[in-house]
Amino acid sequence: MGNSAYDLSDMQKDTIREVSNIGMGNAATSLSQLINTRVDITVPFVKVVPDVEISRLLGGEEVEVCASYVQVVGDIRGHLVMIFRTSDAQMLLNQMAPSADMTIGESEMARSALQELGNILASSFLRSLADMTSLLMHSTVPAVAQDFAGSIVSYVVSNMYELSEKIMIVDTHFEVGGDHIDGQCVFIPEPGSLTMLLESLGVANL
Repeated sequence: MGNSAYDLSDMQKDTIREVSNIGMGNAATSLSQLINTRVDITVPFVKVVPDVEISRLLGGEEVEVCASYVQVVGDIRGHLVMIFRTSDAQMLLNQMAPSADMTIGESEMARSALQELGNILASSFLRSLADMTSLLMHSTVPAVAQDFAGSIVSYVVSNMYELSEKIMIVDTHFEVGGDHIDGQCVFIPEPGSLTMLLESLGVANL
């Protein structure tokens, strides 16, 4: 489609990946402090895609996931969604409180823990972006949901005032206390926000 909204140059993709790698690295550090366990992280890919591809990249519309999503406000605006398969989210909760009964879907404590987890990951990620770009960006209190990937993404998109055609997915692998956990950070910007981010990183026209 040529210079479409989601057809970025190699330089722009590399820059977004590096920024995302730093952001998720800081998020992993915050997670490690929360659960008092070493957390290693890799970011195998970052994609900027049209919204119709999101569910496929998350493993399919009918994959059951846990999500924590926040509204991003400030110079950059949009929504940030941290998504884990339900089984992986349960492993994280077990690492956070091994002796507690925090079964997802059955425990209010589990819901609160997921909310805190999402808050820490999202705020750490955004704080890194803000530090690297000198842009203001903050997150609201996270909401938590357990549902199919397609349903959660559709809900977030439907609640946006204006939807950008550019949606950024950061695929992330965590190693936590011997457990391998996959997660996705999905940034759904309002129109103009991703362009502003690229401009602040000096790669808007590359």
